[in-house]
Amino acid sequence: MPRHLRVHAEGLLYHVMARGNDGQKIFLGENDYRAFTEALRNVRQRYPFSLYAYVLMPNHFHLLLEVQRFPTARILQSLLTGYARRFNKIHRRRGHLFEGRYKAVVCDRDSYLLELVRYIHLNPVRASLVKRPGKWQWSGHGEYLGKERRGLIDSGPVMGQLRTAARYEAFIRDGAKVNYRAEWHPGDGAPFLGPERFVKKIAKEEAVPPPTSSRRATLRDLLKSVAAKSRLSAEILLRKGRLGSVVNARDRFIRDAVLQQGYLASQVASFLNCHPSNISRALQKS
Repeated sequence: MPRHLRVHAEGLLYHVMARGNDGQKIFLGENDYRAFTEALRNVRQRYPFSLYAYVLMPNHFHLLLEVQRFPTARILQSLLTGYARRFNKIHRRRGHLFEGRYKAVVCDRDSYLLELVRYIHLNPVRASLVKRPGKWQWSGHGEYLGKERRGLIDSGPVMGQLRTAARYEAFIRDGAKVNYRAEWHPGDGAPFLGPERFVKKIAKEEAVPPPTSSRRATLRDLLKSVAAKSRLSAEILLRKGRLGSVVNARDRFIRDAVLQQGYLASQVASFLNCHPSNISRALQKS
């Protein structure tokens, strides 16, 4: 599938995600997490944008930002390049730290601002790293509660709706009961999140037609591609083995199939001959 162009207009809301190359960790310790937050602060001073949520996970991160004058391409290029250069130097390694191109989903602010703040700040809970979001230090959650003073979060639009830290905390807590929602993860062919009128408006401005089934890879071809990159056979990925390398490759196949190619979770479950809950668990690791 051809890569879409990056649409840019002042005031657009983006959910940005980037993952470690081949699923590797991009944060090996507290100093790495601190270095990334400092890099984020420096980039925002150079290319101003509003930041409504963020979370740093061991092998990936999420940002929810609203662009101003500078596009996401400029912001992320500076952020990722600078951090990767520092990481490789400190840890004496070479090669790409991040996996391919970062993902940036244009979101309808009116419909999804609060939901995405909640989704992002609950990532450590869904990944079973902590039981409560407040126990994970490397996110914007603590700033909304007044427990962190990093100065990265622009809390105005969110707190303008929720009013108090107690209501914000209750809103986040309620989100732990919400399962994976496929519509929050549009594929790369049409990376927009919002009602139909919003999606059509953005797609028209970007001059990119909606994806068609003929333009996406078949599940069989996608499985072969992921297997080859993981140096495994496609047949092994279809089995129910629990070997770490197999599980990681199968999870990557699931993410690519649903998040990039736009397949339904039920379609992927049927292809892998597994229960749909297995697909949901793999997607919640993203």
